[in-house]
Amino acid sequence: MQIPTDAMGYVFRTDSVDGGWSYIGQSTRLDRAHVSHYFGSGDFIRQVLEREGSSGLTKRILATATDQLELHYLEMLSIAEARRDGDQLLNGDFGGPRPSEVMQRALRQFAPEVMLAAGDPKRFHSGLLKHRELVEQAIIEAGTASDEEFYAGLERDLLATQDLSHPCPACLSTVGEVCRTNSRSLTAPHRPSRNHAKRPIQAV
Repeated sequence: MQIPTDAMGYVFRTDSVDGGWSYIGQSTRLDRAHVSHYFGSGDFIRQVLEREGSSGLTKRILATATDQLELHYLEMLSIAEARRDGDQLLNGDFGGPRPSEVMQRALRQFAPEVMLAAGDPKRFHSGLLKHRELVEQAIIEAGTASDEEFYAGLERDLLATQDLSHPCPACLSTVGEVCRTNSRSLTAPHRPSRNHAKRPIQAV
């Protein structure tokens, strides 16, 4: 997996050899070890990696970018293209800046025609191509979200992936409350063995 020397990041695709699903993500870590062994950090792909490890997974680079704006756009385009082709993805959003609620709001503001086509994979992919400048304006806007907006959106995203039907023994969060304390990342939930169970994975 060779990356051009002028690239600052890349978009990649992780495929399950036997599971019939894929995951598309981005990374700005370009050292050889990370490129070879990083398969994604979305909540669903993280569940797979923690439960099954990386055996049975393959990874390929789809595109490289020279700046963050291009990287976000190419990730969104790659996810949309895969959905257009009927591929089953573990991605739960459009790609681009996180959390997904912030990106969706920015698309409604700057590229409403694209956002209105979100339920039609072919039209959505076409809209991303046709209205790239407007989509990039939305990406820029989403990237300026305040910390309050970011964490509120993150909590909504986690509510969609965590099973909150019982308390967490690690942080003592109560039923229905998101547990988000993680020794490696303050914005990530506990590992499955230590916290609320994860909801069953569904390709979307």
